Amino acid sequence: MKQQIKHRYTNAVIYEYECADGDLNPLKTAVEAAVKADANLDGANLNGANLNRANLNGANLDGASLNGANLDGASLDSANLDGANLNGASLNGANLNGASLNGASLDGASLYRANLDGASL
Repeated sequence: MKQQIKHRYTNAVIYEYECADGDLNPLKTAVEAAVKADANLDGANLNGANLNRANLNGANLDGASLNGANLDGASLDSANLDGANLNGASLNGANLNGASLNGASLDGASLYRANLDGASL
């Protein structure tokens, strides 16, 4: 099954990944594959995505929309989240060590026990 990640404004496909049949969270699988492939996810529409415990180290999510996303326990070490919409997102226990969050919107976001060491806000 193909999982597409689309741009939040243009709806253009910015990454596509062939997930295994029966994958219980194909969007998470596709996002992790995109990050591993160093894909540019600028402006990705990931609203409401369940990215619990996802490995997104070094991800380029500049301007991405993660409104209401579940990023609990996710690893976002050195990720670029500049200008990202994280309104209402759950980042409990997430690792944001060295992440860049300049201009990111965090209204209503939950950051309980999140690691923000070295993060740029």
